[in-house]
Amino acid sequence: MTHKRQDLATPGFSVKTQNVIALFVILAFAGVNVLSVLRNFAITTDEDKHYLYGEHIVSGDSSRFNPSTMPVTGLNALPKKIASFLGEGQLKYWLSKYSVARMVTIFFSCLTAYLVFHWARSLYGFVPALCSLILYVLDPNIIAHSQLVTTDIYTTSTLVFAFYTLWKFAHERNTRNGLLCLFALGLSQLAKYTAIVLFPLFLGTLLVYDLSLRNKSVQAREGINHLIFRYVKYAVFAITASILIINLGFLFNHTFTVFGEYKFRSGLFQKLQTNLPALRSLPVPAPYPYLDGLDYMSDVEKRGAGAGNIYLLGQVRTGLGFPGYYVIASILKVPIPTQIIMLLALFFYFTRKGFSADFLKNEMFLAVTVIFYVIYFNFFFKTQVGIRYYLPVFPFLYIFSGSLFAGWEWFSITKKISSLALLVYLFISVLSYHPYYLSYFNEIVWNRMHAYKYLADSNVDWGQDRNELDEYLLKNPDAIYKTRKVRTGTIVVRINDLVGVTTDPSQYAWLRDNFEPSDMIGHSYLVYKITTEDINPLCATIISCNE
Repeated sequence: MTHKRQDLATPGFSVKTQNVIALFVILAFAGVNVLSVLRNFAITTDEDKHYLYGEHIVSGDSSRFNPSTMPVTGLNALPKKIASFLGEGQLKYWLSKYSVARMVTIFFSCLTAYLVFHWARSLYGFVPALCSLILYVLDPNIIAHSQLVTTDIYTTSTLVFAFYTLWKFAHERNTRNGLLCLFALGLSQLAKYTAIVLFPLFLGTLLVYDLSLRNKSVQAREGINHLIFRYVKYAVFAITASILIINLGFLFNHTFTVFGEYKFRSGLFQKLQTNLPALRSLPVPAPYPYLDGLDYMSDVEKRGAGAGNIYLLGQVRTGLGFPGYYVIASILKVPIPTQIIMLLALFFYFTRKGFSADFLKNEMFLAVTVIFYVIYFNFFFKTQVGIRYYLPVFPFLYIFSGSLFAGWEWFSITKKISSLALLVYLFISVLSYHPYYLSYFNEIVWNRMHAYKYLADSNVDWGQDRNELDEYLLKNPDAIYKTRKVRTGTIVVRINDLVGVTTDPSQYAWLRDNFEPSDMIGHSYLVYKITTEDINPLCATIISCNE
């Protein structure tokens, strides 16, 4: 399969027709998400705090009660705020529903889906872009988190938008592209603190791009002093614009608080206060809750205090984490056909002649985020509680994967049939989990009741099935939930409790190590049928056995 740059126009499809086809796919994606939301699944573990902070933001108060919350969730609270100004009626009632708040996230994920399509089309043409779009909309992890009031999809969206605008600016250095790039960079800072790495990544990526062209154009052959001045100017513009946008997002809450008045927790900021007395009297141009939250999250992540017990492949750890955790999680939770397509795209791209010139010009802007986050999350990040933190790498990989289908019109019948077969497999695999996308595992985990043997936490169980648990317990009053003793009967246990993420790992060891579940509620509660005959051999060795 050859890699060949494509024009937007594809034989038989005008640009308008291409957009209509992409829009149809995105609307189908939105429909799947809306149908899943309307089943009224329970509020997940973190949604309440994100939504509450969003309500505070739209009410004019950006003061923090939880440092992981960010202003971007004010968008989710906006429909309810609008409803507060309306008279009684159906519109007010509808806008106030929690499901509508979730639909705001769906809308932004749809915008990201189109950006994936648009960027891939600019690089490889229509058919490759359509394949990139399909990989995005049929990512069960993307689908799952597109339905929640959290910052994960917003982080993913703003990072893709930011690097797309950087790519545009690198190729066309005009005011419009520059302002758009500055806006995207600043916007990303309102979604999650990990976006702070975009400052060095932006400058480094752009510098590599410019240096690769130094011998190819008059502009590129500028003196080193001029190049340094240009990048100092870029840095000043980037920091200034971002500080302004951060202030707008946090409503200028105690901006210019003197540095010495902050009560820092992390070693880094405490050392700055102690070792650099000159800083203590300087006013900080950022809002107080922004820097205070950055300090808090830095301290939590360094100590691993926010993760609790971390679970992977049957092992439980506290604080330390597992090197390669997110790679393993991806192998299990990214659909197999998607993984095949990504690997083939990598193989054919990097084995063709002359790829390096194209890479520095285009694919480098996709690769930078992927490379950084793969290294950071797998080997330095200690909050290993779910693949949701890893979502930002996938859209970039999906855009790149479109390169596999460049030159589609020249593919043999065998290659076309094989490609379509993979996409059909992808469709069936993902939709078979509807509407339980949060708990999706690919066919490596063939028995869905055994997912707990591989991963836990928000990969499987984020509290989303509590409503179904309540219904089950109502219909089965003899079922025993959260037992602390070895016993017979119908026992219902939450996956995170079973494996020791939210409990002492020894509490359910008797159940976990000796029995297999017979049923499940949703995908995050397991049902065990324990008879006297089953438990007698175990009771002979366990003192706390109580039939």
